[in-house]
Amino acid sequence: MAIGAFDGFHLGHQHVIATLISSAEKASLSATIYTFRQNPKLSSRSIQGVLTTNSERVDYAGKVGIENIVLEDFSTHFQGMPPEAFIRDIVLGRLNAKVVIVGRDFRYGRARAGDIELMSRILGDSGCKLIVIDPVTIDGEVCSSSLIRSLVTEGSVERAARFLGRPYSIEGVIVTGNRIGGRLGFPTANIEVPDPVKLLPGNGVYAVRALVDGIAANGVCNIGVRPTMTTASRRTVEVHLLDFDRQVYGHLASIEFVARLRPEIHFASSAALVKQIAQDVARTRALLEPALKGELDTE
Repeated sequence: MAIGAFDGFHLGHQHVIATLISSAEKASLSATIYTFRQNPKLSSRSIQGVLTTNSERVDYAGKVGIENIVLEDFSTHFQGMPPEAFIRDIVLGRLNAKVVIVGRDFRYGRARAGDIELMSRILGDSGCKLIVIDPVTIDGEVCSSSLIRSLVTEGSVERAARFLGRPYSIEGVIVTGNRIGGRLGFPTANIEVPDPVKLLPGNGVYAVRALVDGIAANGVCNIGVRPTMTTASRRTVEVHLLDFDRQVYGHLASIEFVARLRPEIHFASSAALVKQIAQDVARTRALLEPALKGELDTE
């Protein structure tokens, strides 16, 4: 069993999971991830959102071959549990763990008082094994969910992808908007992200890859408040899909953020905005179309 928040399923988490699967196979045990239905840092309001929703974490776990994932409720009772009780009652008692895998900085129990030394001792007394995983470093920095959340929040999606091992993505339903993009000559799909705790990249314009109804398309995505055309304060996610003319209202879309093109800014006129959008489209084509052509050629 591997224990942790697993927000992002980044390269550090993937190292933990690889160890989990290998250890389970060697000992002829089932592989289980033990995590939380709500990220503990959301309860303390120390973060504004999560990199992966519950459904995304379950999906990622299945893709890498994890047989079981336990989503624990981070309730008041659970938060007040002494560290010893967490190990004895949940890890050993309820889940019957034989091998436990955690990161070196793992803390647990009331006031985060439990450490790996205590866990190693209690597990050892019960004939069980603790495996402690050292952090993964990339470009001299420790790969962590907190770092990736900071990068996504500031719009540094290229650097975030280095630590995630893949582009950062969101998923949402395409809903009807105010059709401003269409009037400007660049119709957009308005994405309504259903989970309110899903972290959105910082306001700006991005080159993205989209998947709608199983069809891949490149696009230009604007996240923000559209200061040139509206006075709204609510952030929106709009994607202009390149060479895509289907009616897809009500359909699910997955958006991968490949590169940040520029910040969201106020333009003096709609004509100036249209000129800039055309430049954004040209840059996106130059960035993404060679890659998309390569993918299609290999199918």
